[in-house]
Amino acid sequence: MLKPYPKALPVIASTLLSLAISSAVIAKDDFLIQGKLGIDNENISGLVVTENFAALATDEGTEMQILPRQNNTFIAEKSGIIRLTNNEDELDLEGLAWQAPYLYAIGSHSHKRKKIKADASEKKNFKRLSKIVHEPSRHQLFQLELSDNGKVKNIRSLSLDKWLVENEILAPFSKLPSKENGVDIEGIAVTENHLYVGFRGPVLRGNLAAILRFNLKADKFKLNKPELQLVNLGGLGIRDMLATEDRLILLAGPVSEEPRRFAIFNWDGTTRFQAMSPLKTLNSPAAKPEAIALDSRKANVVWMAQDGLSNGGIQLLPLSE
Repeated sequence: MLKPYPKALPVIASTLLSLAISSAVIAKDDFLIQGKLGIDNENISGLVVTENFAALATDEGTEMQILPRQNNTFIAEKSGIIRLTNNEDELDLEGLAWQAPYLYAIGSHSHKRKKIKADASEKKNFKRLSKIVHEPSRHQLFQLELSDNGKVKNIRSLSLDKWLVENEILAPFSKLPSKENGVDIEGIAVTENHLYVGFRGPVLRGNLAAILRFNLKADKFKLNKPELQLVNLGGLGIRDMLATEDRLILLAGPVSEEPRRFAIFNWDGTTRFQAMSPLKTLNSPAAKPEAIALDSRKANVVWMAQDGLSNGGIQLLPLSE
């Protein structure tokens, strides 16, 4: 039985290691949202499911939303909308993680290059392309302290930039646009003492994706200098992560939009230079899988949200046959 981290570790480890699944059959199950989401419901990028609530993040805007839970129904109310900053600059939230009483939300920490315009002159388009844009609002990790009923008690934030530029492998990519294999954080996972950050990009020579593991003092929201781990996911980057005390579940996908290949991996927390075998391959998903979440009420499955579907198209993804 698969349970939320960190209590079900021995069961998770033995279950996941015994799985050998080559294709995904997404089991439709009810993740009912009552009411209308107050965030962009077609760009869901982060998902957490607990006994008492679900939390959803979008990579558009400055807000996320908490939905109180009644069985498998999640109530979307205006009171659940959380504005994380006081300005209008987009946060580009890409992942959520939960370790009671703290909810974590991470921005991409990415740069971008302006697109060319079809009606612009060659000179103007070269000028547009010459600029790499840094938006500080995207470079934030948020910690939200929640009450038992999911109400926000406190919000703190920090940036991971100083650790990115200090790392000799990641530093050259930290200034590149995310669409050009630059830094693009999309995965986050947390245990009692560690916080993990997974990178969609860069993917390094040898098909290696990057994960940073920080020592975490949650009550002080303090991170220590991280340890870099590299994993060979066959050329894929990390789209989301789930943590247990000694295992992580990785949702992987392409660095760019193509090829449309997504997979689930079980990872033991150590660098893996040799290609890892996927736990499950997601063949022809309806959209772009972006987020996964455990649920204590569901065995051997995760909830999966997809970018491009209404309300994230949240469905159960079996981790067993």
